[in-house]
Amino acid sequence: MVTIVHGPGAFCLLRTLKAAASRSATPAAGSNLARSSFGTTASGGRQWRWRRRALAAGAAESPAATSCSRHPMLLSQLAIPPEPGFRYLGARVEHVLAPRDGLLSELVSEALDLPEGAAALLLRFGAIHTCPVPPAMPPAVLAALPPEQAVQALADRQEALRRAGNSSQARTPQRATEDKVVPRHSYLRVHLHPKRFPAAYSVAWQDRIVADTPQFVVVSKPPGVPAAPTVDNLLECAPSCAAQAIGHPQSLLVTHRLDQCTEGLLVLGKARAFVAAFNELVKRSSGNSSGSSNCSGKGADRGGGAASSSSRGVDGSSSGDGSSRSGSGSMVVSSAEQGLARPLRKFYRAATSAPPPLGLLRHYLSMERRHAGLPTFTIAHERELEGSLVAELRVLEVQTISVSDQAARQLGAPREVHECVLELLTGRTHQIRAQLSAAGCPLLGDSLYAPLASPELRQRLYAGDVEGLADEGQHTSTNNCGRLLAEPAGGIGLQACRLECTDPCLGGSPERPAVFEAGVPWWRQS
Repeated sequence: MVTIVHGPGAFCLLRTLKAAASRSATPAAGSNLARSSFGTTASGGRQWRWRRRALAAGAAESPAATSCSRHPMLLSQLAIPPEPGFRYLGARVEHVLAPRDGLLSELVSEALDLPEGAAALLLRFGAIHTCPVPPAMPPAVLAALPPEQAVQALADRQEALRRAGNSSQARTPQRATEDKVVPRHSYLRVHLHPKRFPAAYSVAWQDRIVADTPQFVVVSKPPGVPAAPTVDNLLECAPSCAAQAIGHPQSLLVTHRLDQCTEGLLVLGKARAFVAAFNELVKRSSGNSSGSSNCSGKGADRGGGAASSSSRGVDGSSSGDGSSRSGSGSMVVSSAEQGLARPLRKFYRAATSAPPPLGLLRHYLSMERRHAGLPTFTIAHERELEGSLVAELRVLEVQTISVSDQAARQLGAPREVHECVLELLTGRTHQIRAQLSAAGCPLLGDSLYAPLASPELRQRLYAGDVEGLADEGQHTSTNNCGRLLAEPAGGIGLQACRLECTDPCLGGSPERPAVFEAGVPWWRQS
């Protein structure tokens, strides 16, 4: 349910409730109220608590100390980098309508009583989204408002529509990355507590740049850092961190994804033309497209290939017997067997509790299953079922290795584990995680897919039988949140370790492939 509160000289706040709630009487129009807070009664029931505001012209405003008392933890939540012992307080989103033309930072600070400097930090995170036309209010919400407020809400939106038009662009909130003037009645969505990713500050990003060319960058992303910006955090993600490391003026462009808990190689674009060409390359490599277009002349430096410009880890080597080898000589792949005709090949290292079988693994995936109270996951089947998609990978090598003491503690594993090298032949959401789990050798640290090594649990989840899973998680889970299925809080035993490309898009050719390699996986580092 959404409620709008109006007051002279004050802001209008849209407040979205997650569940129906009993409300006290709505304040009359004209009262000096600008925002609401959602409270809990002593008996456990919910009610609206209205906070009086003094934003009208001539009214005394609280000092900055009062703002800090209303948001005592806000500056610590926004500190860059996060303070030692940082604890995320959870998402909090505020919805504001601007009562006048004004700077974003001023409007947000006044509406939400923010401490000094908080609005500037929110803009730096990209945690404020705005559009000139506010959302339409559902009829049921309008009917619940006092007549004066309902009429005023409709009039304000009509005025915004006359000024900005009814295009989707005018009605769709866009991320604000710098302070700017927004017009009266604009809608402002403020993510007051951006989700933080402290792992972004745990590495020297300059040392993780594998290739830097005029058209693209290849970076080895550490685990715990998202591969793309989140809705409330533009700052602590691989594209922004890599851009800062190379001195690029803007965040780099996302071309493909890695899970947040996965380490390894990401290709990031500097121009949209490269992103389009790389996406086409991925399609051709996965067999989804038979097109022959590439980005020759766009994403490649003709004078020796794009990879020749400050590109560590690009060796272009090829063995004389038709097989590709990594720089260390540990990876041997028969080009005839693996189908080197694919212009882009992706290799991964995986640390598992049990050794996976060598050779081809084929499963059929039920993609992105959703159940209340559980994160989204993929189920791997041994046989094809209705709606499932084929998924293939090839296990090339398996060996026993020793992990560092810190990695053993973080992964909940012994010092001696199994590490395999595999080639991804199809690209599906969570494919490697789901397939290795179904094969009885889940990735170490993967609290989402380790339980799915059980065929019985996979069958239950596929059938939609989730009753009692929350209680089972309290007794059997090994993750910190007491749930049977939970996204990993840290890194897992998976690294995107190698890319081979015979297309000019990444500076390669059939005679001299471009090769990009990540460093030592995090679980082997001391």
